[in-house]
Amino acid sequence: MSTHVGSTVVKGSAARISVVRNPTVVSWLALMGATVLSWYLGEGHGAREAATVGVIVVAFFKVYLVGRYFMELREAPQILHLLFAGWAVVVCVVLVAMYLTAGD
Repeated sequence: MSTHVGSTVVKGSAARISVVRNPTVVSWLALMGATVLSWYLGEGHGAREAATVGVIVVAFFKVYLVGRYFMELREAPQILHLLFAGWAVVVCVVLVAMYLTAGD
Protein backbone atom coordinates (compact mmCIF):
# COMPACT_ATOMS: atom_id res chain seq x y z
CA MET A 1 0.00 0.00 0.00
CA SER A 2 1.39 3.41 -0.90
CA THR A 3 0.24 6.89 -0.02
CA HIS A 4 0.89 10.10 -1.91
CA VAL A 5 2.37 12.80 0.30
CA GLY A 6 3.07 15.91 -1.70
CA SER A 7 4.89 14.76 -4.81
CA THR A 8 6.42 11.64 -3.26
CA VAL A 9 4.99 8.20 -2.77
CA VAL A 10 5.34 6.86 0.76
CA LYS A 11 5.01 3.18 1.59
CA GLY A 12 2.48 2.06 4.26
CA SER A 13 4.40 2.21 7.56
CA ALA A 14 6.24 5.44 6.70
CA ALA A 15 2.93 7.23 6.16
CA ARG A 16 1.67 6.08 9.57
CA ILE A 17 4.85 7.25 11.30
CA SER A 18 4.57 10.73 9.79
CA VAL A 19 0.95 11.00 10.95
CA VAL A 20 1.92 10.10 14.53
CA ARG A 21 4.68 12.74 14.46
CA ASN A 22 2.22 15.44 13.39
CA PRO A 23 1.56 17.62 16.49
CA THR A 24 -1.99 18.36 15.40
CA VAL A 25 -2.85 14.65 15.21
CA VAL A 26 -1.21 13.98 18.58
CA SER A 27 -3.14 16.86 20.17
CA TRP A 28 -6.37 15.59 18.61
CA LEU A 29 -5.72 12.16 20.13
CA ALA A 30 -5.03 13.84 23.50
CA LEU A 31 -8.33 15.72 23.17
CA MET A 32 -10.17 12.46 22.54
CA GLY A 33 -8.50 10.88 25.58
CA ALA A 34 -9.36 13.91 27.72
CA THR A 35 -12.97 13.69 26.56
CA VAL A 36 -13.14 10.05 27.63
CA LEU A 37 -11.57 10.96 30.99
CA SER A 38 -14.12 13.76 31.51
CA TRP A 39 -16.95 11.39 30.71
CA TYR A 40 -15.56 8.78 33.10
CA LEU A 41 -15.25 11.30 35.93
CA GLY A 42 -18.70 12.72 35.22
CA GLU A 43 -20.34 9.31 35.44
CA GLY A 44 -19.92 9.19 39.22
CA HIS A 45 -16.54 7.49 39.50
CA GLY A 46 -14.78 8.73 42.61
CA ALA A 47 -15.68 11.44 45.09
CA ARG A 48 -18.10 14.00 43.65
CA GLU A 49 -16.03 17.03 44.61
CA ALA A 50 -12.76 15.61 43.29
CA ALA A 51 -14.47 14.43 40.09
CA THR A 52 -15.90 17.90 39.46
CA VAL A 53 -12.51 19.53 39.98
CA GLY A 54 -11.01 16.92 37.65
CA VAL A 55 -13.56 17.70 34.94
CA ILE A 56 -12.83 21.45 35.21
CA VAL A 57 -9.07 20.88 34.97
CA VAL A 58 -9.48 18.52 32.00
CA ALA A 59 -11.74 21.08 30.29
CA PHE A 60 -9.08 23.78 30.58
CA PHE A 61 -6.40 21.37 29.38
CA LYS A 62 -8.60 20.88 26.32
CA VAL A 63 -9.00 24.66 25.93
CA TYR A 64 -5.21 24.99 25.97
CA LEU A 65 -4.73 22.27 23.35
CA VAL A 66 -7.36 23.74 21.04
CA GLY A 67 -5.82 27.20 21.33
CA ARG A 68 -2.30 25.98 20.80
CA TYR A 69 -2.81 23.50 17.96
CA PHE A 70 -6.05 24.43 16.22
CA MET A 71 -6.01 28.22 16.58
CA GLU A 72 -2.35 28.43 15.52
CA LEU A 73 -0.95 29.83 18.77
CA ARG A 74 2.10 27.60 18.41
CA GLU A 75 3.27 29.88 15.59
CA ALA A 76 2.26 33.10 17.38
CA PRO A 77 4.76 35.30 19.21
CA GLN A 78 5.91 33.82 22.51
CA ILE A 79 4.24 36.57 24.56
CA LEU A 80 0.83 35.72 23.05
CA HIS A 81 1.34 32.06 23.83
CA LEU A 82 2.30 32.88 27.42
CA LEU A 83 -0.67 35.21 27.84
CA PHE A 84 -3.06 32.54 26.59
CA ALA A 85 -1.56 29.83 28.80
CA GLY A 86 -1.63 32.20 31.80
CA TRP A 87 -5.25 33.10 31.09
CA ALA A 88 -6.23 29.42 30.94
CA VAL A 89 -4.48 28.64 34.23
CA VAL A 90 -5.89 31.68 36.06
CA VAL A 91 -9.47 31.10 34.92
CA CYS A 92 -9.23 27.39 35.75
CA VAL A 93 -7.89 28.13 39.25
CA VAL A 94 -10.58 30.77 39.85
CA LEU A 95 -13.37 28.39 38.77
CA VAL A 96 -12.01 25.57 40.93
CA ALA A 97 -11.68 27.94 43.92
CA MET A 98 -15.23 29.23 43.39
CA TYR A 99 -16.56 25.69 43.22
CA LEU A 100 -14.68 24.55 46.34
CA THR A 101 -15.70 27.57 48.43
CA ALA A 102 -19.37 27.60 47.37
CA GLY A 103 -21.84 26.16 49.83
CA ASP A 104 -24.01 23.21 48.88
